[in-house]
Amino acid sequence: MMGTINRQIIVNKFSTPEEGVSVREQDYKDPKPNELIIRTGYCPINPADLNVIEGKYGRLPELPAVIGNEGSGQVIAVGKECGHFKEGDHVLYMNRQDCWQEFVAATPDQIIKLPDSLPLKLSAMLKVNPATAWLLLNQGIKMESHDWVVQNASNSGVGVAIIQIAKSLGIKTMNFVRREDCKDKLLSLGADAVFTDDESGKIEATQFIKNKNIILPLAINAVGGESALRIMSLLSEGGTHITYGAMSKRPLKIPNSFLIFKNLTIRGLWLSHWLKNEDKSNIEEVYQDLAQKMIDEKLDQPIDSVYGLEELEEAVKRSMQEGRNGKVLLKFQS
Repeated sequence: MMGTINRQIIVNKFSTPEEGVSVREQDYKDPKPNELIIRTGYCPINPADLNVIEGKYGRLPELPAVIGNEGSGQVIAVGKECGHFKEGDHVLYMNRQDCWQEFVAATPDQIIKLPDSLPLKLSAMLKVNPATAWLLLNQGIKMESHDWVVQNASNSGVGVAIIQIAKSLGIKTMNFVRREDCKDKLLSLGADAVFTDDESGKIEATQFIKNKNIILPLAINAVGGESALRIMSLLSEGGTHITYGAMSKRPLKIPNSFLIFKNLTIRGLWLSHWLKNEDKSNIEEVYQDLAQKMIDEKLDQPIDSVYGLEELEEAVKRSMQEGRNGKVLLKFQS
C-alpha cells in the first residue's frame, strides 16, 4: 500500500474540544512481524475523549498525540507472527488510546476478534459502555435474580446498557433521568421504574420502595453532587454505592449519617483497571457475550449521528450537546 496516507486526529495542545483537535496526514507503514494493520471503521466520541482534549482526564498523553479510546475495524495486513488473525477479521481495539486514525498498527494483545456478523458501526461502541455496565452488575456486589438496583444518568450509554443487561440477569432497575420525555424509551428497554432526577422524583421513589417493600442493595452513580446523594439515600442498610462517572463535575459530599447509621459502602469503578488486571481470556469471554447480545438485539446502543473526518468540528460540537439520543460516531472508512 505504498503511497497510502493515514489520516489521524490529534491534540497539539489542551484546549476546548472544538478547538483542541485537528487532522494530520502520515505515511502508511507496513506491519512488523508481530503486528497487524487494522483499518478503522468507526469510533465514538466519549466524554473521556473530550476530557483528554481539555487536559482534564486522569491520565493524559504527551503532546502532540493521536487520541481516541474506543473503536473497531477490519484487519487489512497480518505480520508473519500473527497467524491467529487473517485479513478481513473484525476486531475491537482494547489497550489503545490512539484509535482516532484510519490505520492502526496493533499487536494481538491490543485487540479482540469479534463475530463478522456484528456491524462495525455497532462494535465501535462495545468496549466502554456495555462492559462498564456488565462490571457494575457482575463485580460490584453479589446480585441475585429479582434484586433491585438504582441508578442515575439512566438515559446515558452505560445507563441503557445497565437496564438491558440487568433484564437479561433477572435484576430489576430503578432509574433516574433529568428529562421526562426519556421515561417511555427506558420502559420500552426493560426498565422497571423511572423517576425524574429531582426531589419530587426522590419522594415518588421512596414511596415506591415502601409500597413494594423493596430491599435496595446497590446504587450506581454517574453524576455526582445532589443526584448521587438522592440515590444513595434510597439504599437499604448495608448497601453499596458505586461511582463510575461525574457528569455534573460536582463533588460527592457524603453525610456522616449515611456511613454511620446506614453502614453504606462507597466505591468507585474504572473500566481501565479491569482491562489492565483481568486475565485476557476472561475479558474476551465477556466481550464475546456482549457482542452476541448485540447481534441478538438484546443490547441496543443508540446512535445519534455519524460524521466523516472532514466534519470533525461539527461532530465534536454535537457530542457536547444535551438532548442527544445516542452516541456520535466518527466514520473513518469511505
